[in-house]
Amino acid sequence: MKFDENIPIYLQIKAEIEKAIISQDIAEESKIDSIRELAKFYKVNPQTISSAYNELLNDDILYKKRGIGTFVKSGARESLLEMKTEKYLEHDLKKVLLEGKNLGISLNKVKEIINEIYKGGVE
Repeated sequence: MKFDENIPIYLQIKAEIEKAIISQDIAEESKIDSIRELAKFYKVNPQTISSAYNELLNDDILYKKRGIGTFVKSGARESLLEMKTEKYLEHDLKKVLLEGKNLGISLNKVKEIINEIYKGGVE
């Protein structure tokens, strides 16, 4: 993985883990790689992975079983989808729509584009 130098690495790794949970590449209640294993995989300091895991633990996405490892919490996928949907609607989509409005793009044109995308016409 090539890291974006403008975003802390631990946040990029956190995002990768979240994406894997959402896509179900990592199943709920499954054990995830140890900090050392993931640090070796990403070729980063174990503290970087620890920071990513701590964020996910604080977000109630992961949990630890003492002496066994770190696991994906049941319901984590749904929680992530809700959090990401809320962030998208409240921040990203609003920002784009406001920019379009400021550029003078009509509501009808926006609706046309939305309909085209949702019907599968635009990628």
